[in-house]
Amino acid sequence: MAHGIERDAGGILGLLELVEEHQEAIEFELIAAGLRWRDIGSDAFTWRDLFVLVRRWQKLPGNALGAAVHGHEVPSWIEQVLAVLVDQVQATNFLLRRGKGARPKRLARWWEKRKQQKFGRDPIPISQFDDWWESAGKR
Repeated sequence: MAHGIERDAGGILGLLELVEEHQEAIEFELIAAGLRWRDIGSDAFTWRDLFVLVRRWQKLPGNALGAAVHGHEVPSWIEQVLAVLVDQVQATNFLLRRGKGARPKRLARWWEKRKQQKFGRDPIPISQFDDWWESAGKR
């Protein structure tokens, strides 16, 4: 419990940060598991017990805490396997057509962040804009 996952603090400090940010989702999962918030810290339900539950809940599909932490529900393994199968069927059909037609695109996964297209680089300062504009017209 000494270190965190990815960028988060570990141990009890990480747990307290997570509780502060997602207390309602954690309480919901506790109630669903037959536990209560008021029992935390007792001999029957220690902080370590809460720590273990919270770490597992973050990774489970169809879980309120996982949805709160990730911004969406965690995909089930069935959804992940189906997405891969669709991609494979499309690739197979493309190969059976001997590469004719459009290349199949990867099926969009609702749980993945979409890449946003960026145009250009940093903005040009106003003091340099006129020189840039004139140079573009000379090409």
